[in-house]
Amino acid sequence: MKTNKWLLMNFRLALSSVLLSMLAAFMVNSFQWTLESRQEITFGFKGEITILTMIKGSQEVAAADAASAQNALKSYIDEQSLALVYASIGDGRPEMIVFDPHGILPWFPEATNESLDSTTTRAYLFRGMYTAHRWSAFGIVPLLPKGVEVSGVIDAPKGTDNLQYARTIGRELLPPGNYTINTSNPDQVKHVIDLFYQMGFVPQASQKIPLFTYFIRNPLVIITVLFLVMGQICVAFDWFLYNQGRAREFSIRRCYGALYTDLIRENLMSGIPGLLVGSVIGGILSNLLIAGISQMNLELTNFQTFTGVAVSFAIVIVTWSSTLYVVIKTSQGVSVDA
Repeated sequence: MKTNKWLLMNFRLALSSVLLSMLAAFMVNSFQWTLESRQEITFGFKGEITILTMIKGSQEVAAADAASAQNALKSYIDEQSLALVYASIGDGRPEMIVFDPHGILPWFPEATNESLDSTTTRAYLFRGMYTAHRWSAFGIVPLLPKGVEVSGVIDAPKGTDNLQYARTIGRELLPPGNYTINTSNPDQVKHVIDLFYQMGFVPQASQKIPLFTYFIRNPLVIITVLFLVMGQICVAFDWFLYNQGRAREFSIRRCYGALYTDLIRENLMSGIPGLLVGSVIGGILSNLLIAGISQMNLELTNFQTFTGVAVSFAIVIVTWSSTLYVVIKTSQGVSVDA
């Protein structure tokens, strides 16, 4: 009889945990997708990011003064241990311009002291793109400006679309467009804008992208978290009603000296098999469903699956423990008369 009750309890816990685990796995995947989408628009930068949209200003700036301000901009970025990325947004050449003296960007080859001091512009072609094919097949590099030296082929970062290559800053002046810098410090951003102003630009827009704000504004994250919270409330209510049916049992055992902490620990340990099995099955089912909808190759051992199982297992453990605590703690007043 005792074995049957244990099996029935674990079956109930496993069934509820499967549903909750699927919701937790969806939430984990939504966080992963949101992080990847942020990396796409920030070209792999981590931490605080600011995107500056610079346009030609009405101020008159001589070419020599613009070149001097550009060198000052490079020096400031180097001194502050920052990196700057320009990406074409449809005008001009399909290119990226990168100044990364400290190797912050994981996809861009790290600069050497000789390359930083050199006035020669070096370009890295994006693998699989038109310019890289032409260079590999015929040794010609269409779309590159004159005097640019091809240093190799690299994998393009996410979010580059049809951009053909990334190059360093040489003697040529920077064009107007979007500039991404890995800081949101007001003083640093203001100083960068002032240097751009001395180069003849004015900011059309300045957008900060804090990681936390980006997550809480993402509809997918909000919806999956909301579904998970609602699912947890439903599961907690189901388990509360189930344990309410055992309130008399808990009351009798407490009358005979059992501590409520011991009762919670005993029932928690008894329910772990069902909670664990349900979490694992829910994580796998969620992964199967996502793979089927997105038509991706199935990987049951990927990071998202393990994380989803771990998160859901932690959630069901806390929910089950909390439910036991409430019912057992309040069972003292339940009548024990036959």
